[in-house]
Amino acid sequence: MSDAYDREMRQKAHCTWKQMGEQRELQEGTYIMLAGPSFETVAESRMLQNLGADAVGMSTVPEVIVARHCGLRVFGFSLITNKVITDYESREKANHEEVLNTGKQAAQKLEQFVFCLMASLPLPGHAN
Repeated sequence: MSDAYDREMRQKAHCTWKQMGEQRELQEGTYIMLAGPSFETVAESRMLQNLGADAVGMSTVPEVIVARHCGLRVFGFSLITNKVITDYESREKANHEEVLNTGKQAAQKLEQFVFCLMASLPLPGHAN
């Protein structure tokens, strides 16, 4: 499937983020899905890095495929909640607590972003 994510919605997302006054740039990249629920092994992390992955997760892709199959416009975003470990000698470990804490820290900002983005979109059947 090509062009899974709607270009116009992606542009609106970038504009919305800037209008919110965010200094940190909204990034785009290659998302790869692995079935979970589990964190990636070091070997998997290295493989994904070699394949060009910018982010990895356990969801999003099936939902996007179904939505596009139904003819829907799709915009997706991900909150990166933990660091992928690529070094066998690292003492760091991905853990659920880190994921939950990161989500809690970002919740209010993400809520504002989604609200502002949705408000900028025209209602179905109405002109811009």
